[in-house]
Parts: sequence; C-alpha cells; structure tokens
Amino acid sequence: MRRRRVRERQPILFGSPVPSFASTPDEIRRAVEKGAILRGTLLIKVIASLDIEGLLEIVKVISGTFDKEDFHERHGELGIDVEALSLLDSNDPPIPYPYYFCDPNYLLRYPPLMMYYRNVAMLSRKVMHGIGLDTLPYEDRGVVPSQQIALELSRYFNSIVCKMIKISGVTPYRHLEMVLSNIGDSLGGVSRNEIGRAASAQVIRYLISHWFKLGYLESIAYALKDNYEFDDDEQETKEVNVETGLLSVSPDVDIEAFLDRVESRRVKYQELTLRNGYRLLLDKQITWYDSNNKFYKIGPDLYSRSVEVDMVWAGEIKGGADPAGSDEHWKTATQAINRIIDAAEVTGRLKPKLSFMATILVDRVAIEAQQWVNEGILTSVYNLTRVLDSEEELRKFLTDMTGFVGY
Repeated sequence: MRRRRVRERQPILFGSPVPSFASTPDEIRRAVEKGAILRGTLLIKVIASLDIEGLLEIVKVISGTFDKEDFHERHGELGIDVEALSLLDSNDPPIPYPYYFCDPNYLLRYPPLMMYYRNVAMLSRKVMHGIGLDTLPYEDRGVVPSQQIALELSRYFNSIVCKMIKISGVTPYRHLEMVLSNIGDSLGGVSRNEIGRAASAQVIRYLISHWFKLGYLESIAYALKDNYEFDDDEQETKEVNVETGLLSVSPDVDIEAFLDRVESRRVKYQELTLRNGYRLLLDKQITWYDSNNKFYKIGPDLYSRSVEVDMVWAGEIKGGADPAGSDEHWKTATQAINRIIDAAEVTGRLKPKLSFMATILVDRVAIEAQQWVNEGILTSVYNLTRVLDSEEELRKFLTDMTGFVGY
C-alpha cells in the first residue's frame, strides 16, 4: 500500500514576495464591515424570532404583582438562598425577585418563559437536554410542563442564579445583560455558519447568472432555511430545511427574480447541473474506496464532477471576515485539501484541480497559498472580497470556474 504523504506547513522565507491576491488593508476593512453587518443583522433577527421583547414584557408584568413574602416563605422549596434575596432588596431601588428568580407557577402559566429563566441562568438548550431537563418543547411549542417538571426546572435555574449573583452582585439591568450575553454566546455557531453560507451563496449567484446567460445551466437544486436553529456548539448547530426545490432552467426563466426570492429565505444551494453533463456540488460528502475496500470520506465545500470523473475540481471557501482568523481558516482548508489528495492517491484516482477561496487573505496566508500553487498542490487562489468588488477579477474568476465544469 502506498504511504500517505503529509504536507506540512512550510516556513515562510524572509523577504518572500506578497502575492497579488493578498488582501489590502482597505479590502480587510470592507470585509470586516460586511461581516459586522451580517452578524448584527443575524442577532437582531434571532432576538425578534425568539420574541425576547415579549418575554421581557411578561416578566415586567409579573414583577409588578409578585408576592414578596411568598418567595421568602418558599425559598427552600424554590432553591433560593435568602442571602440572594437580600441582595435584591438592598439595591436602590429594590429589584423585583422575578427578574432573577423563577416560580414554577410562572412556567405553568407562560411556558415560553422557560427561555428567559434558562438564559438568566446562563444555560444552553443543548446542556439542558444533556442533563435530562429538556426545555425545547416548552420554549418553542408552548407545551405546559407538569407541576413536578416546573418545580424541578425552577429550582435548578434559581440555585445557579443564586450562586452567580452572590459572587458578581446585581444591578437593575444585569438580568438583561445575562439573558442577552447567553443568547449571544449560543449564537456563535450559527453566526459562523451563516457567514459561510452567505459567502457561498454570493459566489454561486454569480456563477448561476453567468452560466444562465451562456445557456450552460440545466437545473438548480437548493434548500431554504428561513428559521435559525442554534446552540452553543458549532458542531451541534442543526440546519433545518424549511423547503427544498429543483428549478429546471429554460430561456424564459426570470433567473434574477428566482435568485432574489430564494436568497431572501436563506438559501443553501446544493447542486448546479450543466448541459454538458457536469455538476457542481456544494457541501456533499463522498466516499472513495481503495483496492482493499478501505473507505475514505471527503467533503469539499465545492466540487465539480463529469459523467466519467467523480471529482474534476474541488474548492475550499472561507467566508470569515476576521483577519485574526485568516490563518486558522487556511489551516482548516489545507487539512481538507490534504484529505482529498491523500484519498485520490490511495484509491488510484487522478488528483483533482484544487482551489482556495477566502474573504480575507492576510500576507502570511497569501504567501503560503502561493507556495502551494508553486508546488502544484493548488491550481488557483481567489480573494473573494476583490472578486465581488472588481469586474476584472470577477471575469477572471467566472472564466476559471467555467473551465472547471468542462466548458
């Protein structure tokens, strides 16, 4: 059996020229600006979809009518330390207990409040599921919990919040900070996925428009996401398809109207089929077998295949807009590229042409990527910010991509 080659990162030689595709300071600023707008818009949409304002309004109403003496009498049953209640009382003005502490009756009356008190306790839905106290049915579907479950959840939330505020103290608005910071933390995985999805969708839109004008495009397979399913672990983030579809392309199709419609619903393109038999596939894992029937799984971000060859070209696309993360994105991409090369070698396939695309290419990454081009590992490298902003760079990119699908 052939031994697998490991392509280690090569040291950058002093004085190595910076390739032309490296990001300029202005390009980095523009990419960061676009990324900030995308992340901010995403957070606003999630907060709106979760109706955080509605939950806060319910808490405000409860806080105006709660029975202070009842909380003190039942503090042991509710899992609340009297010292924590004293902290709320000693604030000027005193802070209503329901801003921080949950009574099971609140959850029985308003099941979606589970989301509010879970976030005050800085807990994720994933971890609640992991400890056997799943809150999803009550948060998302408004299922009324049993008296026992409502009590158990209230005690768990309250015991955590007690310990936190005894250490960090309270302010009239800290409960809001706790809720929003925990939601923001949970949004991390979705934010990264969404930035990658948006970058990929933008690239594919240009390809669809270009190939449609040339008459090369036969069909478009896609999935619409619409809703955001999120948790605090990127690997556990679940993308839920609201709708899948297949558009058969004909000359009378209003392709731009189609693209506008699906992109407004967070489209994730799955496959473009061309009239010459080639297909461009996105985020599809494939398995190759060697002569001993050992399998190798690979999953490039994009790849093209013909009728005869199951991978003609493959590309890694990194849409992250943080210059500090550029090196890590390159590392992740090279690992995926190495897996493709190794799998092709041990299974007796020809190495496909390979490309790297990134929103930001800091100098170090650009120099290393150029070394890979010089060594014949990569066929091409694309600065996506420049591709999307420059007509000349866009034309070159579209010409290359059209060649990768057999035209």
